[in-house]
Amino acid sequence: MTPLPRAAAGLPDSALALAHRQLGLLTTAQLRESGVTRAQVRWALTRRWTCPLPGVVLLGEGPLDADQRAVAAVLYGGPSSALTGLSAAARYGVKAAVRSPELADVVVPARCAARRTAWVAVHRTTVEDPDARIVRGARLASPARAVVDAARWVRDDETAQSIVIEACQRRLITPAALADQLALLVCAPGTARARRAVDVAAAGAWSIPEARLAAAVARSAVLPPPLLNPRLRASGRRLVSPDMWFDDVALAVMVHSKAHHAVGGDWVATVEDDGDLVAFGIVVIGVTPTTVFRDPDRAVRRIERAYAAASARRRPGGIVATPRDPSGGHPLPWAG
Repeated sequence: MTPLPRAAAGLPDSALALAHRQLGLLTTAQLRESGVTRAQVRWALTRRWTCPLPGVVLLGEGPLDADQRAVAAVLYGGPSSALTGLSAAARYGVKAAVRSPELADVVVPARCAARRTAWVAVHRTTVEDPDARIVRGARLASPARAVVDAARWVRDDETAQSIVIEACQRRLITPAALADQLALLVCAPGTARARRAVDVAAAGAWSIPEARLAAAVARSAVLPPPLLNPRLRASGRRLVSPDMWFDDVALAVMVHSKAHHAVGGDWVATVEDDGDLVAFGIVVIGVTPTTVFRDPDRAVRRIERAYAAASARRRPGGIVATPRDPSGGHPLPWAG
């Protein structure tokens, strides 16, 4: 338990216990309920306490740390509030959701007022979230609600896709669970963007370049539908998962980025993994994210040529590709 500052001395035991759980923060209403008078609160605020948000008191001085900011935002929102959106997704570990300057998004029941002050935005909702939980002192919306809200409120599709893909890749949530949450928020603003992001994750893409390349390949009149990131085995041995796989000709497409693989021995390991695929007779073609973003048609033409070359030779035996099921085994409600 984090020790409270000396400025908390003299508070009733009930207030001290609550302040411990709330990282040294209390609302003025909580203080009054504990027996602290308005006059005592006003006196302490002029000498040893601070007020980071309206109605929220820090039992001490100095800037709030990240955990205290989250707690303060939820206290400002009220007893039924929860941190959601980018703020909550980032606290669940989704790096794509981190933003600066940080704005804390808080969701409250529809009976409460929507408002914004300083670095906190309070949003009303009619959808209950029974899976909200306390994380490091602050009440967070469930992972599904937090990620869906984050994808709804960002301004572009690629940021939404990055957040959803990372959350699914980290196994924080599945596309099917996100789809269930979207079904509850069907009339809320931004659901179309969030749905597109969920579709990308459900297709198996693990990154934005992969998603872009898959969309470009889908327009090809030559290439059949590929598998994205399948599990691959050859002669009983597990091989590296290709970013894109054409099973009929055993063609692997790898989206290689030094930004993700150049640290330490990662780049060497990536090249060696490609060599393992080649050793089993698999045709491997590498594509860079730069090419995918700048000239996706060129990337597709290269894959088409590699596909034609792979078709001209006999498919090696003993290679089995198993599709992944990022949806968690449940079809998305709008699929098919």
